[in-house]
Amino acid sequence: MRTSESQKTESNISKVRNLTAHKRTTQHPFSTVYKNSTKTPQPKTAEPPPEDDLYFYKNWARFADIMQVQPEQKSEDWANHLLRHLVPFVKGFQATLYIKTGDSLQLIGGYALNLGEIKSTIKVGENTIGQVAKYKEPLHIVNPQNSFTTVNTTQQVPIQGILTLPALYQNQTQGVLEILFYQPICEKHHQFLTQIMGNIGTNLCLLANAQLQQKNEELNEQLCASEEFRKLHSYLTEGLSYASHIQSAMMPGKLNLEGIFEDHFLIYEPKDIVSGDFYWVTQVTDELHPQRAKITFVAVVDCTGHGVPGAFVSIIGVTLLNEIVNQKRMTDPALILKMLNNGVRTRLKQSQGKNKDGMDVCLCKIEEKIDGCFLVTFAGAKRPLYYIQDKLLQKIKGDRQGIGGDCQFGNHCFTNKQITLSAGDRLFLSSDGYKDAANPRRKSLGQKKMENLLRQGHKGSMTQHHQQLLRALKTHQQGTAQRDDITLLGIQL
Repeated sequence: MRTSESQKTESNISKVRNLTAHKRTTQHPFSTVYKNSTKTPQPKTAEPPPEDDLYFYKNWARFADIMQVQPEQKSEDWANHLLRHLVPFVKGFQATLYIKTGDSLQLIGGYALNLGEIKSTIKVGENTIGQVAKYKEPLHIVNPQNSFTTVNTTQQVPIQGILTLPALYQNQTQGVLEILFYQPICEKHHQFLTQIMGNIGTNLCLLANAQLQQKNEELNEQLCASEEFRKLHSYLTEGLSYASHIQSAMMPGKLNLEGIFEDHFLIYEPKDIVSGDFYWVTQVTDELHPQRAKITFVAVVDCTGHGVPGAFVSIIGVTLLNEIVNQKRMTDPALILKMLNNGVRTRLKQSQGKNKDGMDVCLCKIEEKIDGCFLVTFAGAKRPLYYIQDKLLQKIKGDRQGIGGDCQFGNHCFTNKQITLSAGDRLFLSSDGYKDAANPRRKSLGQKKMENLLRQGHKGSMTQHHQQLLRALKTHQQGTAQRDDITLLGIQL
């Protein structure tokens, strides 16, 4: 009996041992195997990944670093850096990379190519690169017929393959990569290129956005600069307009001219808002014969330069002439020019060699005689006087020395020249702006043509003569910008 029970017990123990051993060898896949209760559990060893995946992840990590966009990096620098590493890695020998901007593709990088010979802009849909950009599908041309390329500028090798790949981001084309091969591309390299094109597309998108942001910042800066320029321009224009009013107030107005000369015309066209030309008229009483008609002085003055510099010199000229004639009562034209010359040199400190600005002057003194004739005394500083007498145009040359300028002629004496004219005769005083006016071919109107216009106009009234001169000037200029200020004053005695 005991033997039977003992045998059963041993049989049960054996079954338990077998069951325990079975459980130890058939653990649940998510359970942990413990060798003893005191040791740290060890995870189950995973199966190694396929060889292709190892190849991709290993090299993707390398190129992820190469493709990293650096702060303020230009797209061209980024593209050339990438191609310099990528093309030799996949056994290519030439490559181009384009970035999409609007409806076209712009070349931003090349490898082993003269980029000056490569088309820099390709429209989407144009040639194979444009087609790949349009349809977002890669294109692999194997053994293209009669296709050769030059290596090292001396040796031509046949092209075995052309691989053109779209760089996409969120299914939108960001660019196109094209690589040429002189041996068939292996599947491993083909797969690698296909897989990293998404990363290239992402980086091209980042570069494009950075370029847009930079352009936006530049535009904002330009707008700010434009606004500042507009304000400054407005400020300066307002100041010059005010200066123009002051300058105009210093010269005789229309009513003043009409009060002195019954029949006259004036062509006065500054090149800029303010002018380096000015005209000057005044009347003084003959102290020796106060009962006689007043003596009239008239001048047209061409100052050095135009615009603001010329305007400053013109203010000095007007001030000095008023001082010399109206205050000091000097009535001799030659002496007036001498004093004007000394005054300009003194005001501009020309004896110290600090300034060489000056002016050319046509100055006339007009005295009406008892017999109704007019005695005209002319003194000129590098400007002539034109007049019409007996229907003929005459010219009197001025002295060759101007007012101010070269210091060595500080004590130069000017000369008077007198003519007697009758009522109806005409005087013409001018700067050189009218004859120097240019046409679109940069040809001047010329002194000869101006003299012909002065000669021909005597047949009509002063108003008609004025219109004829203006019309000829505008016809010659044809809208061409002025070279200089223009002043022409005509007087009928």
